[in-house]
Amino acid sequence: MKRSTPARALGALVALTALTAAPTLAQAQTWTIGEDRGRDPYESAQNFAFEARFSPWQPDVDSEFGGRARPFYDYFSYVDADGTKRVRDRLLGGLEVDWQALRLGSVASLGLGFGASYSQFGTAAPVTATGQASGQESTLHLLPVHGVVVARLDVLARRTVVPLVVYGKAGVVVTHWWMMLGEDFSRRNPGSPTVTTNNTGDYGQSARGFSYGWMFAAGAMLRLDFLEPRAQRSWDLEMGVNHSYLFAEYMVITDWSRPQLHVGSDAWVFGLAFEM
Repeated sequence: MKRSTPARALGALVALTALTAAPTLAQAQTWTIGEDRGRDPYESAQNFAFEARFSPWQPDVDSEFGGRARPFYDYFSYVDADGTKRVRDRLLGGLEVDWQALRLGSVASLGLGFGASYSQFGTAAPVTATGQASGQESTLHLLPVHGVVVARLDVLARRTVVPLVVYGKAGVVVTHWWMMLGEDFSRRNPGSPTVTTNNTGDYGQSARGFSYGWMFAAGAMLRLDFLEPRAQRSWDLEMGVNHSYLFAEYMVITDWSRPQLHVGSDAWVFGLAFEM
């Protein structure tokens, strides 16, 4: 059976993250400055953090037009039960791997992170030139890939009974996007926001490309060890998982690419994290 485009994209996302992280996992280690008095002497070495990330998400495509036009809103919006027209948020799901490269005693860690996510927006394709419904679905697919510097302040979790870690991230994000009409790529036209008036050679080409921007985030993590200390200790001994967390993060993506599609957004991100 032929896999759907979302299934292929999700498979590529997992493979991309795994392939990129593999060399780092094989060679990288954490350097420590000062004495880490918050570390259990029986705890296994800790070098990495893994995150499964989920967010209600909607790219700010229409920001390019300064209120003069709303192509994304007009195309993907629907009318709800009370007659209000809106675009429904979609789920942005992804993975992130952080190398905790530098340990600052028992106070904080500094590191580098790499992640990839996926989301899509779909709607019934507009009517054809004959006035008949096309009967196909039109979808916008987005695959953001980011690289960030990560600072985690975990002195409370390591030195007190308060199981909280706060952190910040900053870096770059590259988003691969593409439009599909049924099983085929949509084609660009003179009204496309990704085609400029002096770039007429793009007309009729596949509607896909890359957008670039900055990514900033701040969040807090709840260390779950206190719920089942013995189970967490056993998990560390058997699998090398030092700590597990629930986290909430506020993420901002800004655009600096022109004339490509604007995919900047701000959203809350929730998920699970594991340190190993």
